[in-house]
Amino acid sequence: MLEEDLELKKKITNYFDYILELGIDVKQNDYVEIVTTSYIGEYLDLLIERLKKYDCNIYITFIDGSDLENIINNDYNSYIDEKVSMYHMLISKKFKRLTVISPFVMPIARTDNALNYLKQNYKMLFVRNYFLKNPHTIFPIPNVYWAHKLQISIEQLWEQIFDYSYRTSELESLRDTLSNMNIKALHFTTNLGTDLFVGIPEESKFLGKKWNIDGIEFLPNIPCLEIFISPDKFQVDGILVSSKPLFYANTLISNYKLSFKNGKVISNEGLDEILALDSDLSYAGEIAIVLDFNPFLFYSTIMDENSGCHLALGNAYDEGVVDITRINHSKYHIDLVFGTSDFNLEAITYSNEVISIVKDGILTLKTD
Repeated sequence: MLEEDLELKKKITNYFDYILELGIDVKQNDYVEIVTTSYIGEYLDLLIERLKKYDCNIYITFIDGSDLENIINNDYNSYIDEKVSMYHMLISKKFKRLTVISPFVMPIARTDNALNYLKQNYKMLFVRNYFLKNPHTIFPIPNVYWAHKLQISIEQLWEQIFDYSYRTSELESLRDTLSNMNIKALHFTTNLGTDLFVGIPEESKFLGKKWNIDGIEFLPNIPCLEIFISPDKFQVDGILVSSKPLFYANTLISNYKLSFKNGKVISNEGLDEILALDSDLSYAGEIAIVLDFNPFLFYSTIMDENSGCHLALGNAYDEGVVDITRINHSKYHIDLVFGTSDFNLEAITYSNEVISIVKDGILTLKTD
């Protein structure tokens, strides 16, 4: 298809170059791992082609396919041990990771051993810890199954991804302003019924599109139209009413509602099965501000979380937080979109000053 549509190929090439240059700040002779599905064919070939310009040492990890199924069925312990050894080597080389998101491809593996295989993955927890401080980028690539689910063409889906990925936001200049305001709590209201106070640990910093860790800049998520912060685990109070369905584990959940007190979910409508996964999912791990609301459902968190203000249940980000004992930790992180096109947001500072940030969907706070 790409050989026939040269204009689309050029756009995709530019997108991949954007991911390599700004996403992971790729350099000559870097070690780079691509975690991907095997169902994106020519797109993966083009991504590898762009990486080869840098003479990179490229490692491909597939999350699906017959080879992985055979391994899991026959000797998943040896496979995991080999991966552990490989990651120790890659960490010694300060490797960077590209993770492809491409929903609605085939399952990871069809085997009775899948659960045992996933349980053994705790051996690779050190890799996740490594990427708390090192360049990595998660980004979407379309496939025909995903486009079919959305009832649009794959070319139209590409255009949506380009739009989200390159779009700039007023929030980028707002991030530092909010970080310097010594905010104690954020207060969100919507016309759907959300009335939510979210406490912020003292001296915490807002995060956004570009991360800078030890002088290394990278974009953990592409696209990113949000600024976000880890809330105080015990200081979330009020009501959250969904403005967009949640698609999680191949299940669509619409019109859900949560009530919080002292950080904990005390009642809910529609999320019983989600909350039962982990006791820490009854507490928040992220609160994010997104100015533009898009009701279109992408059936993919990486796009849907950029479509409106959201709160995530579960795991919080240590980055930007001084006192990590005040934030939540979980093996899950589930984003719940509640923002609307006319939401309101106020900040309450530690000096008890109330400041309007967004009024009826319009940014009201002057930024630095």
